[in-house]
Amino acid sequence: MTVHSPATSAGSPTNRRRWVILLVLAGAQMLVQLDATIINTALPAIKRAFEMSESQSLWVADAYMVIFGGLLLLAGALGDRFGRRKTLIIGMGIFVVASIAVAFSPDANFLIVGRGLQGLGGALVIPQTLSILTAVFPREERSRAIGIWAGAMGFGMAFGPLVGGVLVDLIGWAGVFWVPAPIAGLAMLGMAAVPESRSQMHTKLDIPGAITGTIAMVAIVFAIIEGIQKGWTDSLIVGSFAVAIVAAVLFVIIERRTDQPLLPMAFFKQRDFTGSMVGMFFIMFALMGVMFYMPQFFQLVQGMSAAESGARLMPLALMMMFFAPVAARLLPVLGPRFMLFWAPAVHGAGALLIFSLVLDIDTPYWMIAIGMAFLGMGGAMHMPATTDTAMASVPVDLAGKASAVNNAGRQLGGTLAIAILGSFAAAVYSSGVNSGLGPIGLPEQAVEILSTGIGAAQQVLPTLDPSLLLETQLVLRESFVDAISNTMRFGIIFALISGVVGWILVPKRQRQEQMQWEDGKPVEQDAPVPDPLRDPLGPSANGTNGTREFTPSARSMALVRPQKSGVP
Repeated sequence: MTVHSPATSAGSPTNRRRWVILLVLAGAQMLVQLDATIINTALPAIKRAFEMSESQSLWVADAYMVIFGGLLLLAGALGDRFGRRKTLIIGMGIFVVASIAVAFSPDANFLIVGRGLQGLGGALVIPQTLSILTAVFPREERSRAIGIWAGAMGFGMAFGPLVGGVLVDLIGWAGVFWVPAPIAGLAMLGMAAVPESRSQMHTKLDIPGAITGTIAMVAIVFAIIEGIQKGWTDSLIVGSFAVAIVAAVLFVIIERRTDQPLLPMAFFKQRDFTGSMVGMFFIMFALMGVMFYMPQFFQLVQGMSAAESGARLMPLALMMMFFAPVAARLLPVLGPRFMLFWAPAVHGAGALLIFSLVLDIDTPYWMIAIGMAFLGMGGAMHMPATTDTAMASVPVDLAGKASAVNNAGRQLGGTLAIAILGSFAAAVYSSGVNSGLGPIGLPEQAVEILSTGIGAAQQVLPTLDPSLLLETQLVLRESFVDAISNTMRFGIIFALISGVVGWILVPKRQRQEQMQWEDGKPVEQDAPVPDPLRDPLGPSANGTNGTREFTPSARSMALVRPQKSGVP
C-alpha cells in the first residue's frame, strides 16, 4: 500500500484549497444546525396558521429530530461505501427540496412529512462534513480545521432562534424555510472544490446492521420525546422502549459477527474514543438545558418578542463561534485531557451555577449574559477537543462511521437532556403551581390545567376573576423560574460527570499521528498520513512523489474481523 506524505508548503495551492474545502463543509454544517433550532421561534406562528393540535405542533420539531438521529449511522456508512462527496450532495439536494416544499405546505400533515425529509437530508450531510475534513486535512492541521468546523456548528445552533424570530416578524413562518435555499446553493457551487473520498476497504453495506441500528435509534428517540407528553407508563412509550432494546441487542450481535460492520465495536476499545463520546454526551445536558429554557424564560417570563429572545442568546453564540478556533490552537499545548475536564467542570457547571443563583423574574440581562458567555467559552473548548480526539483514534478509511457515531452521540445526548431535564422541570413547576394557587381559591380544574405548563395560561387566564389575575400570573412566573433554576442545578451533576470522564479516559497529550488498526487492534504507525487531495480515492502503487510502500500489516483498518477483500 502506498501512502502520500501530507506535507505541503504553507503557500501551495493544495494548502489553500484545503481551507476552501473547509469553508464549504462549515457552510453545510452551519445550515443543518441552523435549521434544527430556527423552528423554535417560528412554531407559535405555524401553530396559529394551521390551527394545529398540541400533538401536531410537537411533531413539527420532533419529526426532524427523530429522522435525523435515527439515520446518522446509516448515512455515515453510505458515505464510506459510495463516496462522501456524492452522499453530501444528495443530502443537500434533499434538504433544499424538502425546505422549499415545507414553505408551500397546504396543511399540517404535509409540513410534518416535509420536516422529516429535512431530517433525512441533514442526516446524509452531517457525517460527511466531518469525514471529508478528516480525509482532507493532515493530522498536524486537523485540530485547527475542526475548531472552525465546530465554530460553524455553534454558530448555526445559537443563531437559529434569532434568525427565526426576525424572519417570522418580517416575512412570516414560511420565511424560515426559505433560508436553506441560498446557503445550500452556495455550498453546492463550492462542492466543485471538494474531492471525492471513500473507505478503500469497504466493499459491501451492512444491511442487517443498518436496519436494526436505525430502528433502535428511531425508537429510543421517539420514546424519549413522546414520553414527556404521554407519560412514561403509556403503552406506546413502553412498547417503543421495548422495541429499542430488542433492536439494540440485535444490532450489537450483528455488529460483532459481521465482517464489515456498520459500527465497528473496536472503536470503543480505544479509551480516547470512548472518553470523548461519553464526555460529549453529558456536556449536552449543560448546553441544551440553557438553549431550551432561556428563550422560554425571555418570552414567557420577561415578555420579550421572538426576535428579542433570540438576540439575547448572542453571547453564547458569539463565544462559541469565535473562541472555537482559538481553543483548537490551544489543544496541542494544553492537551485534550485538560480541555475535556476544564470545559464541562468549570465552564459548564459554573455557568449553570450562575443561572441557578441569579435567575429571577426581574434579573438584569447583563448577569444572564455573563453566564451565557462563560458557557459558550466552555462549549467552544469542548467541541473541537472532543471531535479531534475521537476522529484521531480511528483510521481515515472509516472516518464516515466515526463521524456518524460522533454526531449520533451528540444528538442522543441532546434529546435525552431535553427529556430528562424537561421531566424534572415539569415536576418542579407543577408542584409550585399547585402549592401557590391552592390558597388563592381558584377552581380545582383551572389549577389542574395551569399546572401542566405555563403555556396553558392562555386558555385559563381570560376566564379568571380579574381580582385574581395578577396574583395568578405572579405564581405562574415564579414557579417557572423556580423550575428553571432547579433544572440548572440538576444539570450541574451531568456537567461534572462529563469532566470526570474526560480526566479519566482521555489522554493528556494530543495524538500526533492518525491511529492505524489491524484486524480490530490499534497499531501505532510512524508513517505520514495520506494526502487525499493528491489521491483522494486511493493511493497509487508507483512509489513516486514522496511515497513509500507499506506491507499488508500496515493497512488502515478498523474492523472486528479481517476484511474479505484482498490487500491491493
